[in-house]
Amino acid sequence: MPFDLSFQAPEWLWALLVIPAVALVAIPWIRRRRRAAAAYADPTVLEIGTPARATRARVAGAVLVLAAAALAIVALAEPAVPVDAEEEQSTVVLALDVSNSMLKDDLKPDRLQAAFSAAEEFVDSAPESTAIGIVTFADNRVVRLAPTTNHAQVRQTLSTIAGEPTREGTAVGPALAAALDSLETAGALEPLPASAAESPARVLVLTDGANSIRRALPPAAATEQAVAARVPVYTILIGDDPGRPDQPTPAEVLDQMATLSGGIYAQSLTTADLNAVFADIGSVILPVEELRELAVWAAAGSLVLLIAGGIVLGLALPPRRDADSGSPAPRPTLSP
Repeated sequence: MPFDLSFQAPEWLWALLVIPAVALVAIPWIRRRRRAAAAYADPTVLEIGTPARATRARVAGAVLVLAAAALAIVALAEPAVPVDAEEEQSTVVLALDVSNSMLKDDLKPDRLQAAFSAAEEFVDSAPESTAIGIVTFADNRVVRLAPTTNHAQVRQTLSTIAGEPTREGTAVGPALAAALDSLETAGALEPLPASAAESPARVLVLTDGANSIRRALPPAAATEQAVAARVPVYTILIGDDPGRPDQPTPAEVLDQMATLSGGIYAQSLTTADLNAVFADIGSVILPVEELRELAVWAAAGSLVLLIAGGIVLGLALPPRRDADSGSPAPRPTLSP
């Protein structure tokens, strides 16, 4: 990746104009001071001007101090560079069938309670960064909870739904469409991933049947929406109901939904099977671009330059001399 420096507070960079302004003011002042010293100093009394070595030290010290000030301003502008990193991301919408047939007891205690128990275990094992939403469906679909990382709220919603009465019908197509809308509202579909395998979004459909609402959106049409959004759909057929004789079997419908979208189809005939399928649906590791802050390094560099400038300027100070002899003045001593 090419070096791409950016600033989080770029308005501070205007203060850098002060640095050359100070230099432009200081240079004429130093020259006038030299000319004044040459004009008024008596060379028999005081050495005219400043030794060349001290002059160079003063210039070097001044440059270091100005550079320290410039770096301090850069630190205030909060410089940063983008770096590649990996982040665990996942947004899962659970589409749960709450139709009357889910009360069959071939899964213990019944299909519905087994599904909710598996969903609760999934919530408990999901990473804290995983956002989870809930859609329920029977004769119609209802978004019960928008994707959230508040897993306590997800568990509370599941508990509430589990205690509600079931209804007639199975609207699988509308349920998938509602789940996709929920993902889009949550911002999980932007930017569009390169493929379904790289998508941070997932839809998990748990049902014991295929679409039974004739006027509802067909599952195939809803699957096309998932393919366009590159969202893999995981479908789980609970039980082994054959479905209606005039329609494709639930297994065929759900398998096609998963296959076309890049998801996985599974059939759960036992509660253990259902728990195992949930355990396989985790988060996805995606490359992300993060900003690495450089302000602390700029501030540290400013401090180092300031100390170095102070040391150099200190070395430029001439030793104190005796006025009569021109030799360095003796150190005062204390008599006993």
